[in-house]
Amino acid sequence: MKPIADNSASGIAVFPTGAIGEYIPFLQTQLTALFDETVRLRPWHLWDLHNPWGRSAHRVDSWTFLDLCQAPELLALIAPLIGPDIILYDSQFAPDISNVDAAEDAWQCDALRCPVEPLAGLTVRIPCGIDPDHILKFCYRREAEISGQTREEYLESGCDHIICHDVRLSYRIEGAAQLMRPCQYVIRYFPATSRYLRDPTAKAQQALIERYPLLNYARMPLWLAHGEDRADNDFVTGFQLKSGRWIEDREVT
Repeated sequence: MKPIADNSASGIAVFPTGAIGEYIPFLQTQLTALFDETVRLRPWHLWDLHNPWGRSAHRVDSWTFLDLCQAPELLALIAPLIGPDIILYDSQFAPDISNVDAAEDAWQCDALRCPVEPLAGLTVRIPCGIDPDHILKFCYRREAEISGQTREEYLESGCDHIICHDVRLSYRIEGAAQLMRPCQYVIRYFPATSRYLRDPTAKAQQALIERYPLLNYARMPLWLAHGEDRADNDFVTGFQLKSGRWIEDREVT
């Protein structure tokens, strides 16, 4: 599908939601269920949503989230941006309303949340709860082709398009401070030509532990969403379940 906007040189592309339109009602339903006032919401209920073994799995339909993350229609959009060998590793509802430090004027970068070598990755933002009357601006920095100077540009983050951007892109979201709940489903991928860092003492993992102490990125499970693994990645960690055992016969006294 042809992108609505393509600034590939700056690491950003925009597509219509039509390719995965069937999943939008599902995302809206899941978001509404999470914010049910009768059940206490914890920060981790908004993270790692596609992981059936994660802490949010008892609150959401993780298997359908996983189907969306691996949907051929979505992978067909991102393959030209990231390459044919794609690994899925992270997802969340965003903006992260539990992050009290995320001021609107603060520039962010998803490189920290992509602990791979060499550094490469893609963030996909799918709208799921944007009020048509509430305008969000996805602001980002790009380097001018002629002068080489960095300048700020923005896209209106509407309810009918998907924003895909490089994890190294500097961005901020204007209008998020007024939101009472998230309005995007964010998925993160990296090319299978990079290796995911499992060592918790690695510099990237230490930075993640400091910034996101409630998440254990070192043990995040990986899914080969498309193509082949070309960097000898560890696809076992994160899936280990307790093995079954026979219940011991005990004499009742």
